[in-house]
Amino acid sequence: MARFSPTRFPPGFFDLPPDAGQALPLDMIASWIRSPQTPEAARLLLEPCTLHGIVVCSDAAGLTRLSHERSLIELMAMVSRPKELVHAYGRAIGGTAVGVWAADNTAMFYPDGVSPDHVVSMLLTLVDRIRAECEVGIGLAVHLGEFYELGSGLHGSNADRVENLAEEYTEAGEILITADFRRALGETAAFEFEPLPRLISTCGEVFRVLDGPRFEGIEPSEFRYPLPFPEEFYAGLTQFQRTRRTSVVPRPAFRDGVIVVVEREREDRDQPEVASLNDLALAAAITRVGGSLLENLSGLEVKSAGGPCIYYFDDPRKALSFSRELREFFEAQHIRLSIGIDMGHVLLFELGAGKHDVAGSPVNVASKLAQEVGRLGAITLTWAAARAAGLPDITAVEALAASGLTIEAVRT
Repeated sequence: MARFSPTRFPPGFFDLPPDAGQALPLDMIASWIRSPQTPEAARLLLEPCTLHGIVVCSDAAGLTRLSHERSLIELMAMVSRPKELVHAYGRAIGGTAVGVWAADNTAMFYPDGVSPDHVVSMLLTLVDRIRAECEVGIGLAVHLGEFYELGSGLHGSNADRVENLAEEYTEAGEILITADFRRALGETAAFEFEPLPRLISTCGEVFRVLDGPRFEGIEPSEFRYPLPFPEEFYAGLTQFQRTRRTSVVPRPAFRDGVIVVVEREREDRDQPEVASLNDLALAAAITRVGGSLLENLSGLEVKSAGGPCIYYFDDPRKALSFSRELREFFEAQHIRLSIGIDMGHVLLFELGAGKHDVAGSPVNVASKLAQEVGRLGAITLTWAAARAAGLPDITAVEALAASGLTIEAVRT
């Protein structure tokens, strides 16, 4: 990725409104742009934001398939219950929720005072309960190290490592731990492990937890997790879990919308502190450029910090125009984007203060097209979205395999 030089991205470029980018640390980004952008400068900036401890990430299993089998409200309720349990059990032993939890994943941080043994015992107890009462299973990944608390979440190579392990390699009911966390447990730990029988080069040595003592006497009570939607909608989902009546869930009307997911080119991780700050600077740059483009294209920014950026449009032609102009701007800076587009029924939530969130199968599919099967420098659309956007030649359709599904897609 190109260096964020003051001549190409001047400090004023990042002077965004205080509520922009969902709590991006704009002051730190501006300081980084003005700095020599060396590893020493990065470490100095990040020192006050450095945490050491255990991070546990989870990922729901089989959502892409289930999204084609269940109604959206039913699926959201099915996914909500495991998130409630992850939060409640984690809080019961001293954990803290990280960021706003998306539809399919969670993150909890446990400071150094929390015993690694207690974390594993708690997770085994948690998995037992989810398996007994939830229709949707989750996979869990555990890592011990240094993390940077910036904006609305944790950043750095260690944060990337545990999140990637959960999203790409766990299965329902599985607990995977890194070698760093395994060493913290010690040789006398009363747990059974096995090395993962597949190579995970980006995650290092990984172990699966097979069995061990459960956490006796744990009393989970704080079930309300960091919500990605309004409080009244969450209350309706909770009631739906008991009654199975969709009428109890207050919600905006379903609408036919277009979802654009933008995955940015990631920095070389050989210098993790520099990479973390450059990732944040690029997220702020996308927020700035994307916001200016949306003014003329009647779109909405849904998410622009942490992971991939998400945008909503009513018109597929405007969604494609936005994607092309965004790609063109960053290619001129020698930065590549991978963009996914899908369309269909979604729920668009207004969260106040100009913030929104969106739920529905198109969000999941567009994310897969941008991340899992996307290509840097390309815009990948489902065949339906490509046709609706008016692409002149959509005969070159690719069958892309993502999470057990085959998606007919077009690249442009």
